[in-house]
Amino acid sequence: MWATPDDWYPSPTSIEQRHTEEAIHALFEPYVGTDARPLPTLRAHEHIAYLHRLLEPLPAPYITFDANRAWLVYWVAHALDLLGQPLQGTNQARAISTLLHFQAPTGGFGGGPGQIGHLMSTYAAVCALAIVGGPGAMPSAEDIAAGHSVDVGRGGWDAIDREAIYAWMMRLKQPDGSFLVHEHGEIDVRASYCVLVIAMLLGIATEELIDGMGSFIASCQTYEGGFAAQSAATYQSDGARLVPSVSVSHQVPQGEAHGGYAFCALAAHTHLSLLGARYAEPIAMRPLLRWATSLQGTAMEGGGFRGRTNKLVDGCYGWFCGGGLMTALEALVAQESSFHSPAPAPVVSSPASDASWQTVSDSAGGLELLDRDALRAYILVAAQVPRTGGLRDKPGKRPDAYHTCYNLSGLSLCEHRLLPHAEAAQTALRAYDTLRSASQHNDFQRQCYATCLAWQGALDEALVAPTHPIFNISLPHVARMVSFMYA
Repeated sequence: MWATPDDWYPSPTSIEQRHTEEAIHALFEPYVGTDARPLPTLRAHEHIAYLHRLLEPLPAPYITFDANRAWLVYWVAHALDLLGQPLQGTNQARAISTLLHFQAPTGGFGGGPGQIGHLMSTYAAVCALAIVGGPGAMPSAEDIAAGHSVDVGRGGWDAIDREAIYAWMMRLKQPDGSFLVHEHGEIDVRASYCVLVIAMLLGIATEELIDGMGSFIASCQTYEGGFAAQSAATYQSDGARLVPSVSVSHQVPQGEAHGGYAFCALAAHTHLSLLGARYAEPIAMRPLLRWATSLQGTAMEGGGFRGRTNKLVDGCYGWFCGGGLMTALEALVAQESSFHSPAPAPVVSSPASDASWQTVSDSAGGLELLDRDALRAYILVAAQVPRTGGLRDKPGKRPDAYHTCYNLSGLSLCEHRLLPHAEAAQTALRAYDTLRSASQHNDFQRQCYATCLAWQGALDEALVAPTHPIFNISLPHVARMVSFMYA
């Protein structure tokens, strides 16, 4: 194995790259060559114990995470769920109550109690409630003390103010189809992703809400092929309102292509494409494929993923650039190929569906855009922290809830190959028809419901449970929440 060349001109960046490669190589050495040992197993019990310790009072430095408390609950709850040990009893009831106390009176969830609504915090809170919650009101103090919540019909979902959340998101929407992260805040493509996930899970999506979203997302694509945080909008007045002065697709992306932004942009684009081609704007696939596949590290880097060109590998990007991004990209490539080859008529028959589901699952074939075995090895060898539990960025770093969650999420889609299936979408459409009476029938909502539930794969025995490639919560929790919210 060869180290990354520095062209005989060492710099702080190349020196750090060399040190990282040496540390990874030292960990991998026993597992390569003629006398190679089997890869280590997932230390599930140690990771579960580590995550439960994070539910107790945290050390003083965690005060800086006060605005991220919804995220801490999500990271811990999702990681435990992937490991097959979901929160139960008092901890489950505590989590539901804690999250609902973050709900802002003007709409959305803040990062903590008394904080303003923020789209990223709302995404985390809604996803966490999908995992730990269920139908019913918020559990009372007596329920929490007794360890009761979902089991007695107090799972908290009825306490989510969906009308206020929808009105708040509409206030955050901008004329170019982008969204502010909070009122008077900045524009960010991650906000578009959060809006889409929140609206889909809570059953409050409308065509008005997502109008223009696809164009804004496409405008964030950079010359490398990945996606930046935002694009530069210019406006002109049109009577009493502002409108973009140039086509949104001609807005200039601001900043560097980044794995976190790219996942959010591509996941939203993929979901919109499956919802119906008219909701998504075309993106440049060839440069995207080139950029995305370049992010997986070499053998000296253990097969991990980096988040940007010429950066170090990091375990969290096993989700953002690995399992999540690549699964969405594989679905898009398969969908695109189905439109350029003879195919049968679409399986899904709905006014909102056009040809979105046409042979997507069949045409995927053996397409593999990442080396899943290499990423799996990086997570098991370089990212796991022995004895203390938890997973980390890279050797030499400490474990934390964030990296534990996203390493396990990346591992999930290494082990479970998921793709949208027309048959699953058709089954979901029939299920929707049983949830709603004819007078309540809504074609757009019907298609939203089916698109959420269309991902399928072989459920073979694996180290972790399968996670939804767009929402990043396990498939059964997606089904539970949307079946309740769309009823």
